[in-house]
Amino acid sequence: MTDYETIDISEFERLKEENATLRTMLRRYMIFGEYGKFSNLEADLSQQLNYTEKINSLLFNNMLTAAFAGDIVYNDELDPEDFVITRVNPTFVQFAKTPPDEIIGRRASQTKLFNAENWIPLLGRAAHSPIPCEDTVTDGNKSYQVTAFASKEGSVIVMFQNIDLRAEAETKIRENLRFTQMMIDAIPTPVFYKDMEGRYLLCNKSYATNVLGVSPDTVIGKTALQLDTFFPKEYADFYQEKDIQLIKDKGIQIYEGPIKCADGVVREYIVNKTLIKNNSGEFAGILGVMQDIDRMITARRELAESEIRYKTLFNGIGQPIIVVDTDGNIIMLNSTAVELFDVDGKDITTGSDIPANQLIDMNLIKEVARQGKILTRKVCVTINGEERWYLSTMQPINDFFGEQVIQIISNDITEIKHYQTELLGQKKKAEESNNLKTVFLANIAHETRTPVNIINGFVQMIQSGMSADKHKDYLNLINSNCKKLLGIIDDIVELSMIETGQKKLRHEICSINSIVEESSSYLQQLIDESGKDIKTEKSKPAKDTDSLVYADSMCISQIFKKLITNAVTFTNEGKIVIGSNIITGNDGSPEIAFFVSDTGIGIAEEKLSVIFERFRQGDEGAARQYGGNGLGLSIANELVKRMGGRIEVKSVLNSGSTFTFYIPYKKAGITQP
Repeated sequence: MTDYETIDISEFERLKEENATLRTMLRRYMIFGEYGKFSNLEADLSQQLNYTEKINSLLFNNMLTAAFAGDIVYNDELDPEDFVITRVNPTFVQFAKTPPDEIIGRRASQTKLFNAENWIPLLGRAAHSPIPCEDTVTDGNKSYQVTAFASKEGSVIVMFQNIDLRAEAETKIRENLRFTQMMIDAIPTPVFYKDMEGRYLLCNKSYATNVLGVSPDTVIGKTALQLDTFFPKEYADFYQEKDIQLIKDKGIQIYEGPIKCADGVVREYIVNKTLIKNNSGEFAGILGVMQDIDRMITARRELAESEIRYKTLFNGIGQPIIVVDTDGNIIMLNSTAVELFDVDGKDITTGSDIPANQLIDMNLIKEVARQGKILTRKVCVTINGEERWYLSTMQPINDFFGEQVIQIISNDITEIKHYQTELLGQKKKAEESNNLKTVFLANIAHETRTPVNIINGFVQMIQSGMSADKHKDYLNLINSNCKKLLGIIDDIVELSMIETGQKKLRHEICSINSIVEESSSYLQQLIDESGKDIKTEKSKPAKDTDSLVYADSMCISQIFKKLITNAVTFTNEGKIVIGSNIITGNDGSPEIAFFVSDTGIGIAEEKLSVIFERFRQGDEGAARQYGGNGLGLSIANELVKRMGGRIEVKSVLNSGSTFTFYIPYKKAGITQP
């Protein structure tokens, strides 16, 4: 049978209570300087000393944390290698979930409760240390805060606590303290809580402000004597005697007494004091509640009427309203917010995943509370899977108890936001279009001025009477530049006809192979004129029966030639391949794929999405270096779309590009146009 099973618990409880009372009275006499009363405690203290040894045993067994005692086991080199458990307290037994008889007398490594290697370094230090050793021990996936001290040679007493559980407990304590403070602050009558030495541990704002005229922080940690500015000595002495009498009586104390309040008026209060016990059953403090007898009924009626008026107005507003404290915790919602956010306004959990929390910005809440001014912000809130925009106005107000809270009134601006976004998009498009047209006009001016200047120059040279053998060369150059100028004019006219809907398609029987052959000749002509070292290839022609289709041959040739012109312009050497294939489209229907592949300068990936737009090129400065007006690919794209097809490009910068356009395959003699 273990020690703690033979202890008379009732005797221990009596002993603890007497000891606590004596210690409390001793501390009070020391604090208030009543040294003459010390002699009265000698007899009682002598009796207490006789129980010291028994108390130590009782304390070990009644610790709220797990504890055990053990002897260090040393190896041949006299280094600690294990320990034998000689004693455990009930909390340890609950932790181990193992009967004491299966623990006591065994090595730690045999019990499988500990990893001895993790614990030995700390216990070995403690066995030879004159002071307790504290450290963190990690055992498996758990960490423990451990305190160990030597009880005799080679023996240690160890107390430990799971850090995670401790942290959780501390968090709960802080939450309880905060909740307690919020609760007592909500009480309109003065409330205070003192420890057994008379120091204030807690008080509400009504007590601090109305009775003392200070903030609660000024009161906490001080006794009435230390607050002599607010408590005249006669009042402090009166409170001290009442507290000592309450401790002796160990009961509840109710009395009426005069209290001089912060406004200088002495009022009669009913004071109710109660001794509070801790979890160990010891008296830990005094809770006091005061009531102003004269104003109690009037204040209650006024408060109720004010609350009714406020709630009527609060719930009658059509916008969602959220009231939070300065820590961002939701205090209440009006009926509009409850309906909109589909929550229970009577059961709001702070930090819960409800849409109302999306309207709370802690940085702005603290700023509003600090400066006391109104702030607004726009915020996007997801309600039932739909995004809504709100303009939230935050302003500080006082609640029924004078506590500062933040009221958030939100207006739905979703439609306005969408309209603004649309306007911004249209503005951006207009600006971009304007910029592109400016660039286009600059390019056109450059492209038309050059051939006109050349034509004009050579005409003047011919007119000047130069030799006739030069006329032919100059006339060829004039003719070439006239063609270039006409090409620019043709592109502008073509684009105008497409935009105005004047461009009409003509379906007739034509040959795919003939279009490729014609385009191949055009390609070779351009290469010869450019003088570039470019080789050409074309795909294998289709069967004659498959080559005949219903289509607009002129339109296809026009697209093909623009892609070829583009390839020759941006390719200085290498190879250009053109051709066509009959393929199966994404929807399963047959298509004709015409392609032009080159080994030119290529196109940057980020430019691939804009090269088919009007007035755009892969490089906006390309018009200056390579020439061109930025209309060719745009016209090709529009013509392909009108034929019910699509155009694609694959390109690698500095390696080349492949343009492919697809149109429906309508075989002549089978498919009607």
